[in-house]
Amino acid sequence: MENQNQENTPNEEITNETHLNTNLSQEELEKEIKKSEESIKVTEVTKTTDGLKPSDETEYINKNGICKHRDSCTISTLKTIIRGFAIGYGLRAGIALLTGLVLRKLYRNPRKLINQSLLHKDPIGFGLFLGFYTGGFKGINCLLRAIRGKEDGLNSIVAGFIAGSAMMFSKSTEMALYLFARALESLFNAAVKRGYLKSYKHGDSVLFCLCTTILFHGFVWEPTAVRPSYMKFISKVAGKNRDIGAITSVIRDMYYQQQSKK
Repeated sequence: MENQNQENTPNEEITNETHLNTNLSQEELEKEIKKSEESIKVTEVTKTTDGLKPSDETEYINKNGICKHRDSCTISTLKTIIRGFAIGYGLRAGIALLTGLVLRKLYRNPRKLINQSLLHKDPIGFGLFLGFYTGGFKGINCLLRAIRGKEDGLNSIVAGFIAGSAMMFSKSTEMALYLFARALESLFNAAVKRGYLKSYKHGDSVLFCLCTTILFHGFVWEPTAVRPSYMKFISKVAGKNRDIGAITSVIRDMYYQQQSKK
């Protein structure tokens, strides 16, 4: 009997282990069931949100499937033109109005104040420039997308070139030179990104030195080639009692006299 009991004890241990294993498997199953329920909830949420996405995207994607704006291309372009005109006109007219009130004291003559600020051609022209510059670019870009059926850099190049004609509304050499500098900077950054050029840590300082060399050479030896406003700026920096133009003319006369003696 003792042998039988001894023989049965291992079987009992096996059954106990199997019960433990079944218990553990049930716990694992419960965990998996909970995970599956959570995943089902997540998928239901994503399905509901995915169901909302097409309606939102249809508001932003135009009929051509490329332009991503809420309204049609025509309405979006008109809105951009109006917004640009409002910003440009508001800035220039506001500055002119404040200048007339504070500095020129034109509040005594309201008609003159309005004519030289709100109705002056300068703020109106700048507003037209900014409106057609931004809106023209957007409209032409949308037109090229619809014609070519794709979006690439060529559309932006053509649209930017045509939109630049808006400068006729407000001709400004300073604005053109500023945009020219920004365009060169963009070309340089694009060349560095593509690996055609390498960026230098003190490249801005070297560029400033080169520009200063050219400007001051022209200031001394070719004063008629330098803008009068910049000549005045250099004269103000040098001091009120110093006539830089007269000093440079003396330098030129001395140089030419020495050259004539040789």
